[in-house]
Amino acid sequence: MDTAGTAREFREELPCIWVLSGVLSYHLCDRNYECEGCELYHALSGEGRAACRHAEGLAPDLIGISDTASPLGQAGTHLSHLLAGCRLYLDRPYRPPHFWLTDTETDVVTVGLDGSLVRMLSPIRRVVSPGPGLFLERDQPCGWIAREHLAVPLKMPIAGEVLETNDAYSEANDPCRLPEGEDWLFRVRPAEPLENVSGIVRAENTLAWYADRLRTVKQAILEAVVASGESELGPVLADGGAPQASLERVLGKPAFEDLIARIASG
Repeated sequence: MDTAGTAREFREELPCIWVLSGVLSYHLCDRNYECEGCELYHALSGEGRAACRHAEGLAPDLIGISDTASPLGQAGTHLSHLLAGCRLYLDRPYRPPHFWLTDTETDVVTVGLDGSLVRMLSPIRRVVSPGPGLFLERDQPCGWIAREHLAVPLKMPIAGEVLETNDAYSEANDPCRLPEGEDWLFRVRPAEPLENVSGIVRAENTLAWYADRLRTVKQAILEAVVASGESELGPVLADGGAPQASLERVLGKPAFEDLIARIASG
């Protein structure tokens, strides 16, 4: 990348490293790409200083973390691998802990699942969404995410009639890998304006919520590594391997279920 131009041109050209790496699909930076002051950067990397590699095609396993051998470095590395390919949309509202929503169509709200929650629950056996024709009140049970020995209930993010569901989402092995625009779960004819729905977060508030979630997960990983006295995260990046994909295996079943209960309840 040519950095010989003006600072303004440089800031316009320089992408967020987490977008570049595939961990996030969309990120607006309001810090002029000064990563050290970014809460989201620290939540993902787990280090106070890391090597930023600004090159197109950078893979998640090449994200610079200063000390991948340390427990903190291992936790950050695992977190970045766990969430690789998940999308965080800042062009639409979220209703934590489960959903994003869009109302670009007249009288229709499209609802999708937050990818980080889906990835943390992997491997998922099935995502169940409400059937077309159902009218559900806000916060009424509307489905669940099912994995072996665990089901996370979903609550309706907005009152209204379900118009259609996305079968491709329910049948996908990894819903996070569905192309953008095809990663929605169901569509609703709303019975209330979206702006009247409580608990909605947007833009910077979405980032704050997301960063807080990642800090919670990273802390749980760190505690598991320290408690075990040895890494359960799989081969380190220097060995050319990938960290353990199952968060449950890293944390152990009790700690995993406790973590999911905390983040999936808001």
